Amino acid sequence: MSFTYRFNQLTAILSNELGVQTKDMTLNTRLREDLKIDGDDVDALFCKIAEQFCIDWQGFVFYHYFHEEPHLFSLLFECYYRKSHGTLKTITVSHLLSVIERGVWFEPSQFGTYI
Repeated sequence: MSFTYRFNQLTAILSNELGVQTKDMTLNTRLREDLKIDGDDVDALFCKIAEQFCIDWQGFVFYHYFHEEPHLFSLLFECYYRKSHGTLKTITVSHLLSVIERGVWFEPSQFGTYI
């Protein structure tokens, strides 16, 4: 499976799930910050990606990257969790492509991805 094929498939999934045009996505597009995805939408998106590319998400910690859906206790949890674990990390399209290539989730490095 070529890089271009993976990129086109991934951006098609992102476009279908989030309503963002594929032409507006680059390797540096950030999921939460640029595409405004959070909460339950992340779960639905990652399930679609797993179905298409057979990704093993074991080890992925949702709360390191995204906010949960708002509810009565979410603000308390968010305050406690952020105090303990710091600010949210970022996932880019480039990193998702690296995960797709490996077939398993891994933490983004501070040096970026190898694609």
